[in-house]
Amino acid sequence: MDETNTRQPVLDTLIQSRDLQMLKSIVPYFSGTQQRTISFLIRLIELQKTMQLFDAEPEMQAAELQSGKNDSPAERTRHMLNVMKEFCNPQEQANIDSLIGFFEMFESYEAMMADGDGTPFPL
Repeated sequence: MDETNTRQPVLDTLIQSRDLQMLKSIVPYFSGTQQRTISFLIRLIELQKTMQLFDAEPEMQAAELQSGKNDSPAERTRHMLNVMKEFCNPQEQANIDSLIGFFEMFESYEAMMADGDGTPFPL
């Protein structure tokens, strides 16, 4: 995998711990079967932490998971694409920028149509 960003996604920062990082760091020093077992256990712990995170009452959930809750769907999409861009290579980033530009153009067109009488270019 092409590593373009060392920053972790929000979900990872919420479920990771120092203990898990330590376990992950020792995996290469075990035999193949042991590596598989330890890796499976690490993922199981991460899954358990994820389930606990989302089982919490909405008001008790991490603020990071609620950051776009009050935004419009268009704003959430734009924020989501910009966050994804941080983990992409330059070509993928350019593709996402094009997609964001398309969405913005479409939003402008919709706003223009909503403000007028339904004709894109009134005479």
